[in-house]
Amino acid sequence: MCKKLPKYFINKTFLFPFTLFTLVPLQTVFGQPSNTSKINTPDSLEQYSVASPSGFFQKGTDAPANISVVTNEFTKKFGWLSTNEIFYSLPGFAPSQDYDRRTISFRGMYEGWNKNHILTLVDGIPFNDNLYGSAYTWENTPMIFSKSFEITRGPGGSFYGGNAINGVIASNTLDAEDLHGIANVRFRAGTNNTFITDLITGGENKSAGVVASFTRYSTIGNTYNSYDLSGRIGPNGSLAQFKVQDKQINNYFFAKAYGKGKYKGLSLQYHEQHWDFQTGHGWLFSIPDQPEAMKEYRRIVVLKYAPREENKKFNYEASARYQDHGINWNMRFFPDQSAAYGINFPNGVSEALKTNAKDLFLRLRGDYNINSNRFFVGLEGDYFSYRGDKFHTANMDLNTFTAPDSSNRIYQLNPWLEYILDKPVINAAVYARYISPKLFDRLQFTFGGRYDNQFFNYTDIYAPGRPEKKKSFNLFSPHVCLVFEAGDLTLKAIAGRAFRTPSPTEMFGANTFTLASNINQLEPEIVTNYDLGLDWNVSKSIDLGVNWFLINFENQIAYSAANANLSTNIYSLKTTGVETELHFNRNRFSGFLNYSFSKRLNESIADSTVAISKNKVTWAPAHMANLGILYSKSKFYASLSMHYQGQVARRSTDITRANENYRPDVVASWVNLDSKIAYRLGSFSEIGVSAKNLINQEQYLIKNNAAPFDYRRELRRIFVDISVRF
Repeated sequence: MCKKLPKYFINKTFLFPFTLFTLVPLQTVFGQPSNTSKINTPDSLEQYSVASPSGFFQKGTDAPANISVVTNEFTKKFGWLSTNEIFYSLPGFAPSQDYDRRTISFRGMYEGWNKNHILTLVDGIPFNDNLYGSAYTWENTPMIFSKSFEITRGPGGSFYGGNAINGVIASNTLDAEDLHGIANVRFRAGTNNTFITDLITGGENKSAGVVASFTRYSTIGNTYNSYDLSGRIGPNGSLAQFKVQDKQINNYFFAKAYGKGKYKGLSLQYHEQHWDFQTGHGWLFSIPDQPEAMKEYRRIVVLKYAPREENKKFNYEASARYQDHGINWNMRFFPDQSAAYGINFPNGVSEALKTNAKDLFLRLRGDYNINSNRFFVGLEGDYFSYRGDKFHTANMDLNTFTAPDSSNRIYQLNPWLEYILDKPVINAAVYARYISPKLFDRLQFTFGGRYDNQFFNYTDIYAPGRPEKKKSFNLFSPHVCLVFEAGDLTLKAIAGRAFRTPSPTEMFGANTFTLASNINQLEPEIVTNYDLGLDWNVSKSIDLGVNWFLINFENQIAYSAANANLSTNIYSLKTTGVETELHFNRNRFSGFLNYSFSKRLNESIADSTVAISKNKVTWAPAHMANLGILYSKSKFYASLSMHYQGQVARRSTDITRANENYRPDVVASWVNLDSKIAYRLGSFSEIGVSAKNLINQEQYLIKNNAAPFDYRRELRRIFVDISVRF
């Protein structure tokens, strides 16, 4: 008997595009499938053309950014489950965690839950969520419909605006011809009741093509016993431990229709994304004593017309993206008979919220090429809209934060983003860039900048008379890059700035325990970055890279213990370091090796509960290394990857008498080993076995501030991996 999908997932909005994009390809006239291309590891950027750093295709070594290219087949051969694992294999990036979310720290800087300073692009269109600004890089976004990924280390704000602070990941989606058949099916089953099903199909003729995919990911997740911040005491008089709750169910439908021939450049995409999850240690770090129901969805439609031809002098793009992000949460913040913030909660605190927000993104840009001088200009706009909640209740009056009584009364709460109810948030931007020809066939320079203006009206709901006020953020992001090429040696010097304005949930949240917003004090996060890098193509099989960086990160936003847990500009950090990497591809072996080091130069702290650490990296590893080896022979391949994460230092304020007996003074270093072995059963199927954390080592990620626990990563997981191509 087939298990039914949840009702919220099967609705008329989802069913129509699923039927349309699934049935149409099967009626399309197919050409003969081409031979499967050789799978390349990212051993040399010479072999790749990239578009995300500059808006047009150019050789990777010429791109005005530190960029890596990873193919979908490469991720498959290493058994990676999400784009997080792509980042974790690259120089500068490291695993981190906050609440239930796996995040990405970068160059010695800890990363929090509600944003990760990464910009996600899908075929060049920004795809970060509209409520938090987050890039969905964990398992709720599949990789099945992506042909390759271009990952930029460092800021991309001069070209893409907000959120592109620590990096950009650009997904290039598949066309029907990339499937080499009518459909691909992949099924994975593993430890922790993990099941992953990928299906992609498509077809094309001379005028058009269609691709559609569906992915379902389900797992009970990383469950283990842990302390929390609830203060509950066990039978032995010490803090009690409870099971961390990490169940996930993710469903993702993707469809793309695209033109060919005289319709080339025209495309329409539809993304329907639903995920259920649990809150791990709890959203106020009290592991829930009652079941929660946490569901979200995103519905995204993209229309794009970009009839680009590289031999034309003038090319342009017009695109629009509509996003609807909905949430349906039933949360448990505090257990029965608990207290916090000077308030007693005889029945604990539960809150239920069902709401959504929408935004419309528009872009028009073009580039003019005259004698290899490229001039690039663009206009962008985004219109964010919140119209209220479908329901919002709690067993405590969160409109006034009045202490509850023992009757467990349910209160109707005011709007979740009450400050901007029926008031749009608008961002308008203009940007320009110039890329020179190669002077003397060696030197190329790029310079450009982007000006963003975000503006909105809001109701000051806590001021007498609830007056309407205005606010705006105006920011300019410059970028300069010099590329010098001398034979097999390429030198890059890059200077740039990027920013992130506070997200709607950081500014406008009200009447809730889910948010602690701070409209009156928050300032944009700004990062200024300098890179000086060298890439040496030592031989046809070996490529070596070295990069020095200097980052000045200002006004990082986080929850402040000294400011009633409000979203606050906690600190500014200045960091330097070195990243080295080696790629090799010889005979049947290929792979990568990299090492990263970060050193804190200075910092300033705005939160009195956080101790300053001017010359020592804290809350993130200062040393990291990665190794990946892939062996291929005939129908067999095997891979082994290693991630080393150095010791992570705490701040002195993280260690108190209340928690010193529950976790060590530093987070110990660890080594993670993953592996995969696979065999091709003919030309249309493959079976493999992969292992995560092969040596079953306990690995911890820091919980910042004065908590009695750190986050434990997953222990050994084993997967069976079966792929079939029709």
